[in-house]
Amino acid sequence: MSVTIVEHPVGEPGEGPYGVAVTRDGAVWFTLVHGGRVGRRTPDGEVAYLSLGEGAQPSLLAAATESTVWVTDTTGNRLLHLGLESDGTGIAVLGTTAVPTPDAQPFGVVALDDGTAWFTELGADALGRIDILGRVEEFPVGREGSFVSMIAASGDSLWFTLNAAGAVGHVRGGDAAIAFTELPRIPSGPVGIAVAENGAVWVAQILTDALARIARDGTLAEFPFEPGSKPHAVAADPVGGVWVTLWGTDQLANVADDGTITLHDLPTTESEPHGVAVASDGTVWVALESGALAEVARA
Repeated sequence: MSVTIVEHPVGEPGEGPYGVAVTRDGAVWFTLVHGGRVGRRTPDGEVAYLSLGEGAQPSLLAAATESTVWVTDTTGNRLLHLGLESDGTGIAVLGTTAVPTPDAQPFGVVALDDGTAWFTELGADALGRIDILGRVEEFPVGREGSFVSMIAASGDSLWFTLNAAGAVGHVRGGDAAIAFTELPRIPSGPVGIAVAENGAVWVAQILTDALARIARDGTLAEFPFEPGSKPHAVAADPVGGVWVTLWGTDQLANVADDGTITLHDLPTTESEPHGVAVASDGTVWVALESGALAEVARA
């Protein structure tokens, strides 16, 4: 597979694009984790910014509706629902939800079709749920010091990584008990996670330079990258398999369902690719902490 890659500078030097999400209206949302701001890029290339206030740390995003997103403010211990101002250009705060547990450090987030949002709590070893009325429930995962990190969903099933525990958690429906899949290598450091079109769950293991795939029947397979690749974020590819950012080698990987890996070098060295999202037209967007968004299109 050949691709074309164009980088679009965003933010100020040192602000660090980290998370990225694409809403159904074609807008690309991103977090400036070190700058305390969230940005939105329209399909025409216009960029708007919103400051979340002094000391804020916007981490990850999830597309919620046609034109809105959820974003976690890890240091602010809150989640924000963001959309458009009435003039359709600027970013507006549609709602703010405080996390009840002090210093829970919300990080990963996913929005479900029923209007609820689920998030992870790095500092509290728990999951959180925001219902359609804005009420919050928290659910401890039962593993102390597990550093619950990123989260993905398929229907009403949730999958999430326990970074310090070397495991993946699964909840089949919001009220079900949590099941765990132990990853074979120690330490594995699972971070990014995504559910592919065929239901397979893919997990980036940053400490072992490998990608794990959990099939629908529970079978686990691993696919290694080169040493030092540091796979970080994962996004499902609409045509099958996943895209993975390789933070340590300035690359983007496309991994087919059979494990075939195709590597794409990013144009800028030391670009530090982190977040990745795929738009409805198949365009891949990557947040480069060096200060840009990479737009990746199949040639």
